[in-house]
Amino acid sequence: MTATEAIEVLAEHHEADADDRHRRVVTVDNKDNGERIRLRAPLKATVESVIERMYAEFRLTRHPLDRLICRGKGEDVFPLSALSLERYLHQGHCPNLHWSFAGDTGGA
Repeated sequence: MTATEAIEVLAEHHEADADDRHRRVVTVDNKDNGERIRLRAPLKATVESVIERMYAEFRLTRHPLDRLICRGKGEDVFPLSALSLERYLHQGHCPNLHWSFAGDTGGA
């Protein structure tokens, strides 16, 4: 199983397991089309693998001017993609794991 296959897509109404200490749910809002996805990822997964799964679920190709920021903090997620999700959270990045995506031509 690849890293992106280990990341599950949750239905909007599905409640994540509160007692799951090994996985977290990342919510991503697509500002271009209004779609929202919820991805349950292992803490050991890299932020990059979550980003890859996001692109796959939104059926998009990554472009250099795409933006992915933490809602609330406004921090750019892309430069932190090499971190594991666990390290990302431990370092205090985006504790609510709610991101906003905008393609290079829309949203924002």
